[in-house]
Amino acid sequence: MKKIVKIVIILLIPYFLYAHELEMNIVNNNDNTLTISGMFNTGETAAGALLKLEAKNTKEILFQKRLPSSNSLRVTIPTIEYMIILNGGDDDIVKKEGIAPKGGFKKEHSQKKASRTNANIATSKAVTISIAIAFLLLFATIFISIKNTNKLLKEIEKIK
Repeated sequence: MKKIVKIVIILLIPYFLYAHELEMNIVNNNDNTLTISGMFNTGETAAGALLKLEAKNTKEILFQKRLPSSNSLRVTIPTIEYMIILNGGDDDIVKKEGIAPKGGFKKEHSQKKASRTNANIATSKAVTISIAIAFLLLFATIFISIKNTNKLLKEIEKIK
């Protein structure tokens, strides 16, 4: 039992040695700008990590830029509610709620969401033709398979 525990520990050491987590720091500069910086908890730089400001309601990207070698960016605070997303790659993503500007966020009128019943189905001739060809090939394959299976069964009956 002790050998198994030792083997498991030895196998897991590289995993723990290279484990890291992306950290994001947000500083309100009190002039309607933010300074956003990122770094891994191992002390490794997060230069090149993608910083996005995304509108909460519409998921529209308000700002998108990679972190420079200084690991921080100065960004103007949006007037609508937003999320700050820092993507360091390899599933290292940090999301934080955005800080409100001095005057607060603008009130948005809620827009009617499109329902599935009101949605128009967009189809083109290319999609329709592709689906038709796919079904044609499927039926041709089934037909040929049945034909060959019957031939094999007849050959087996002749041998008996």
